[in-house]
Amino acid sequence: MDIEQALAIIWFYLIDNNIEITAVVSGVMSVWLAKKESIWLYPVGSVSVSLWIYLCWIGFLYGQSIINMFFLIMNLYGWYNWSRKNDNNQKEISISRNSKQQNITVTISALVLSMLVYFCLSPFQVQSELFLYVALESFITALNFIAMWLMAWKKVENWILWIIGDALCIPLFIHQEYYLSVAQFSIFIVIAYLGYNEWKNKLLDAK
Repeated sequence: MDIEQALAIIWFYLIDNNIEITAVVSGVMSVWLAKKESIWLYPVGSVSVSLWIYLCWIGFLYGQSIINMFFLIMNLYGWYNWSRKNDNNQKEISISRNSKQQNITVTISALVLSMLVYFCLSPFQVQSELFLYVALESFITALNFIAMWLMAWKKVENWILWIIGDALCIPLFIHQEYYLSVAQFSIFIVIAYLGYNEWKNKLLDAK
């Protein structure tokens, strides 16, 4: 390896790590803003997910790239939904819980969607990847799709799905050696737990 090749490798390493640091910091900020029920979570989250689209794609985590493309769309939708106001100039969407039937629908949707995602991603996966990681990535993708939708409608249950999905992401990102991301998802789990309690208490106070 000559000097130019070595410098190129170092340069790309620094660029990728700077992108990962920015993605991690903005991602943590967006989850914290979500915990506080702040609409600013959406513009900040858009920065994070845009960077993750790139990072996951070059890391062969195609399911995670698709997740973040969906997140980008859902950030715009959630931003719109959270900003809606009624005739009395009050927020149109408020924190609420799923009904029992809605929770059953969420469970079935997660299972069906994870299978669909798996079959969609299978042709694009690197052959050396273990089946376990592909299946895990598909399930996380399904959970995160549904969690983002529930968050756009301020459903308390979105936090439960985030906790499960973030916990499952840790072995996936260890496998890809994105160690900053492992730290990020560990922080996400803590914030998601706090967010669940905070939203639950806000719902109780509103009654």
